[in-house]
Amino acid sequence: MTERETAVAAPFRHRNADHLRQVDLIFYYTQDKKWMSLDKAKKLISIAEKTGLIKKENTGDYALRDDLREVKIPLGFRPTDEIFVIDESQTIDTLEKLLDNIAETARIEKKDIAGEMERIRKHFDNLIGPEAAVILLAKKYRVPYGPYKADLIKRIEE
Repeated sequence: MTERETAVAAPFRHRNADHLRQVDLIFYYTQDKKWMSLDKAKKLISIAEKTGLIKKENTGDYALRDDLREVKIPLGFRPTDEIFVIDESQTIDTLEKLLDNIAETARIEKKDIAGEMERIRKHFDNLIGPEAAVILLAKKYRVPYGPYKADLIKRIEE
């Protein structure tokens, strides 16, 4: 069991619940256990959702992955910042997919598209993130970005 899995499972185990609201998770991490700040709690929830540890239900509640329901939380457990480190193999990177799509459609090498994306960011004094820059590139090369839009916006909000 990884440290992240233990940290994500802890509020569900301590409250003996199958589903929790986001505010309950945040309260647990920030106030109840005082493990992290509000921003870090939100980041952990986002990472847990991206890596499949929790799933957001139609009701807005979060459900813990089935195999994590019986996780034992060690006495005195306190997560480190390692829980925020994402291995790229654990999540599908929407930004990379869209860059690949742009490169393929425009028949330009991906490294050139990535360089152009960085030039766009520098033009805006790095005040925009790579997500916004890749959307501008998609518009420039007339590549539909609709399927990626929701995830890119979610990444911008993080």
